[in-house]
Amino acid sequence: MAGEASPSITWGPLISATIMKYLESGKLLDQVHNRSVLLKWLRTGKRIRTLTGGERIKVPVMFDGSGNYKRYSGLQLLDVSGYDGITNAFFDWKQAATAAVISGLDKRSNQGETRIRDLTKDKLFQAEATLADNLATDAYSDGTADGSKQITGLTSMIATTVTSGTYASINFGTNDKWRNQVATSVGNAAVNLLPALRTLHNDCGELAGVLGQSDGIFTTQTVAEALEALVVPAVRYGAKDKGELSITPMFRSSEINWEAKCSSGVLYLLNSNHVFWFVHKDANLTQVNEGFQRPVNQDAYVEQILFQGNMGTNLRAALGKLTGIA
Repeated sequence: MAGEASPSITWGPLISATIMKYLESGKLLDQVHNRSVLLKWLRTGKRIRTLTGGERIKVPVMFDGSGNYKRYSGLQLLDVSGYDGITNAFFDWKQAATAAVISGLDKRSNQGETRIRDLTKDKLFQAEATLADNLATDAYSDGTADGSKQITGLTSMIATTVTSGTYASINFGTNDKWRNQVATSVGNAAVNLLPALRTLHNDCGELAGVLGQSDGIFTTQTVAEALEALVVPAVRYGAKDKGELSITPMFRSSEINWEAKCSSGVLYLLNSNHVFWFVHKDANLTQVNEGFQRPVNQDAYVEQILFQGNMGTNLRAALGKLTGIA
């Protein structure tokens, strides 16, 4: 009949084309990132780094000055000695995927191009929700789930114990320049939160090499509401793009954000110049080249959407954490 889809020879290309159009429009990236305040924050500015390959993600890290600064007078010899003050942090690629699956029953029950496209969109929205939920969870994680296949998130990047351990292939037990700022057992928020946050904010910005001020606070709803109540007398509202007014309260230069993915009693203080979301250009929530495929042992059509990337930093000392907030 006119308007009906022909057999499977048409189904695959039609669904693949629908998904390709959706992915190329950027809507999937928009929706996945906008569902999480942390992912949305990471996507703004220059925090997303798109890479083309490499066995691992390599990030140069300055852990000390050049060592050859010298005050001099007239023809006095200058210090031109070399100095090793830069090393590399290595972040493993982490991979994730979700699949849009259309069963043979759905296929046979939804004939006609319009109904096929509507069914495909429903499956995409389902995949979108799955990606958003899991990537946001991973962004706050320690990276150990599923045999350490998980993204190495904030829990690992901004450690609670800073005197021993390894992060991004650098031992911060022996390299104190590779330690984040942390204050534990903060206790009563009404009494201790502001003083602890004030000190943390200063500690994160006082070191050489730090670009800009801390500009992002991420915590739980309970802690965010407690902090907002404390800063209300001096609340500031930041200007957003296109001139609209933001209703996000701020502490100094940092927006106060909350998300259910954050662990209870924890607050992260981030600097957008030193936190990155790395993605591979060929697997940044993109479909496989083959498009929709029909498994040989299943009455279904399957389309995989892939992610390859990780989170990382080039200056842990610019990042901070409060724990034990009651």
